[in-house]
Amino acid sequence: MEQVLEWIKNQKVLCAFVFLGILCASFLTLYVVEATAEEAYVCPKPEETITETTEDEIIVDIKGAVVNPGVYRVNEGMIVNDIITLAGGLTEDADTSNLNLSKKVTNEMVITVYTKDEVKDAEKQEAIVEETGNDEDDDEESTTGLVSINTATLEELMTLPGIGEAKGKTIIQYRESCGKFTKIEDLLNIKGIGDSVFAKFKDYITL
Repeated sequence: MEQVLEWIKNQKVLCAFVFLGILCASFLTLYVVEATAEEAYVCPKPEETITETTEDEIIVDIKGAVVNPGVYRVNEGMIVNDIITLAGGLTEDADTSNLNLSKKVTNEMVITVYTKDEVKDAEKQEAIVEETGNDEDDDEESTTGLVSINTATLEELMTLPGIGEAKGKTIIQYRESCGKFTKIEDLLNIKGIGDSVFAKFKDYITL
């Protein structure tokens, strides 16, 4: 034991280096462990969705014959004509005869501006729709020959090209279970209504 102590006294410098080396190794080990733990996961950031609006803002989707169709965040209280202006205005072949330009827009509203040819085709269906016995108090869309997929009866739905009794009942069941359609393309979620069938009647429907 005395010899060991004597050796340590004679090797103070060497012992000091050994001690420092052990100390550095310990700190390095702790750093690596902590760094590895930090990289093991990344906290997810809250996702921002387009449906988040302030109390005075709403979301409106405008489609069809406008210069810049798309989704717009607008102030509450604006009307259809304001949204058309925001979308860059109408294209040369646009026809707004079936729209109420002074109608106040609502949150998640879909505005479709049809072309002149599309309106003419829709007018051909007007007589068929009127034969179903619409009341005078029906929404304005029904007087244009466009069938509202959110309110139409089975008989009205069956006037659409490619829609028979089975598909018509399914459309009604869908809106009763899932809520009102927010866009006409939601009909593609229904089994039996594919792109080809949808193309046959899409110009004759509205929300």
